[in-house]
Amino acid sequence: MYVHSVKLINFKSIGDYPENEIILEPRVTSIIGKNESGKSNVLDGLSQINFFTNNPSAFGINIINRNSDSGIQNSFIVMLKSNSEEMEKGIREDTRVEIVNGQCSVSGGFLEYYVEHISPEFEKIAKFLDEIGVNPLQVKDQELANYKIYKQAFSQKEELDLYQQQKSLNFFRTRTTKIPVQYREEFEHKLDSIYNTWSEIKSMFPVFFYRKSDKHLNTLYKLENVEKELKASTVAPNSLLYDFVKLLGISVEDFVLAVRTGNIPKQESLRRKINRLVEEKINRPFHDYYQTEKINLDLGFNAGVLSFAVQSEDGEALMLSERSNGLKWYLETFIDARANDIQGRNIVYLFDEPGISLHVNAQKELLQLFQHLAEKGNQVVYTTHSPYMLDLKTNGVHRIRAVVKNAEGFTFIYKTAYDSRIAPDSQKDTLAPIISAIGMNLNDTFGPANDKLNIVTEGMSDYIYLCTMAKILHIDTEKYAILPAVGAPNCINICSILQGWGCRYIALFDYDEAGVKSGGEYLRKEMMLEYKSHYCYVLDVTQEDVDQMTYKDSVCMIEDIMTREEINKFCEETNTAKTIGKPLMAKLMSNAIESGIYQIGEECKSNFQCLFDRIFSYFNI
Repeated sequence: MYVHSVKLINFKSIGDYPENEIILEPRVTSIIGKNESGKSNVLDGLSQINFFTNNPSAFGINIINRNSDSGIQNSFIVMLKSNSEEMEKGIREDTRVEIVNGQCSVSGGFLEYYVEHISPEFEKIAKFLDEIGVNPLQVKDQELANYKIYKQAFSQKEELDLYQQQKSLNFFRTRTTKIPVQYREEFEHKLDSIYNTWSEIKSMFPVFFYRKSDKHLNTLYKLENVEKELKASTVAPNSLLYDFVKLLGISVEDFVLAVRTGNIPKQESLRRKINRLVEEKINRPFHDYYQTEKINLDLGFNAGVLSFAVQSEDGEALMLSERSNGLKWYLETFIDARANDIQGRNIVYLFDEPGISLHVNAQKELLQLFQHLAEKGNQVVYTTHSPYMLDLKTNGVHRIRAVVKNAEGFTFIYKTAYDSRIAPDSQKDTLAPIISAIGMNLNDTFGPANDKLNIVTEGMSDYIYLCTMAKILHIDTEKYAILPAVGAPNCINICSILQGWGCRYIALFDYDEAGVKSGGEYLRKEMMLEYKSHYCYVLDVTQEDVDQMTYKDSVCMIEDIMTREEINKFCEETNTAKTIGKPLMAKLMSNAIESGIYQIGEECKSNFQCLFDRIFSYFNI
């Protein structure tokens, strides 16, 4: 399952209101906002989420937003969507998880699956214990009370508390020797079976990994620095050496001895052991994690100096400092995550201002690495002020979230950076990365393009569908730039600016009363612009059709090009409510299509291909 949204209720500067919810993309989500707006609080809130272990620090007195009207406690509500594999298992509805201090309650699709397929196995263990006796563990007082609570959790069907169920399993696994010897083997077998099933269950839930700071491996470490840094992780907070040794699973004493000057047999044996562990715990799994090229990390021990080198597939060995910043960032992130036991089918990587110290090209390379992480089934959420860290050309502006803090100190999370509720005095600073992106290169970023055709859409749903289908149809991105407006009047304003800037553009309107009267006809009559030169409709009609107002009987909107049948089919196959708003429907379909969960039909592809061909034909493109 992947995270669709998280409500951070009364967490730090975030209060209890609709704008406490952050919608996450299935792949990469960017968060922008000016300094002190609360971007880091959003990441910190996400990082507190653990589905199987209670995290009391997430509910401390200093965490709760006491200024909120309902600031008694904070909580988290996570909405999860199933991937294609889980849908095949029958988990089709969204899963809702509510986390409060000491409790993690699940409802929706996963609960239904649990009740039907997993709960009966837990009940068998509870029944087996009852058959042994009233007190099969021969415990008393608090232990006996705990036994009754945890056994009852095995019989629970109407609700599921993940924390309680995990504690119940741990309770019995650590007390199998207390079971009467004649029942012990059968009990252990049943418990092992359900524990393996539970491990598979846990792998369905995402794991959050917050890399708050960019820890680095140095190329060289002198012995005194190794000894100093391995005393505690806080000694050198920006060094990854402590985590590196922790990942290898070797004692600090043995590692220091291997670095010391000397060639006694024990030192040589430890050095060989360390390099074997590097191969086993870093190089091999990293080959699957990073498939751009095959590389191996090598350690050198020479006269009291530890060195790190990278051996590439073609045999060329370079010191770590000589490799690209992008590769080093990726390798260090991998080591950091593994050292903190962050593994799973879906990791939600959280990065606060990643690559802030990197040069422009290295920042752009990070975006490619984010996409690679996403291709492995993970999600990436990151904050940025840098226009070079916004992949607007690939991902589109609708995948950016804006964070704003109001005068009272409350942080609000908006689904789009262009939300009309963002106050004008905040909007300029919030949108600075996008504005800078437009200024730095009009050809390669979101915004007007001076050497491409600018397609201005009437609304966000039109924008999302066009962007998605352009990818599916492999439309040459050098031909066009798509700009979203909010309604026909705003579309006209954008066209006026484009005309003043001397950019080629065409406004695309729905063929309905609003699209014609407030859109196309307004441009023709009030601004003297030409049909099919400056504007057109999603339906190929003549000016005579418009004059005869055929749009009253032949309405055609972007959803009709997508086809209503296709949208209904998507809703049925993914269990999506048909009553949701048009932009959200477009976004959910886009996510499902791009992730491969939903396969778009040929009629839809043909409709959009014809639409693109028609638009380009107006300009002989």
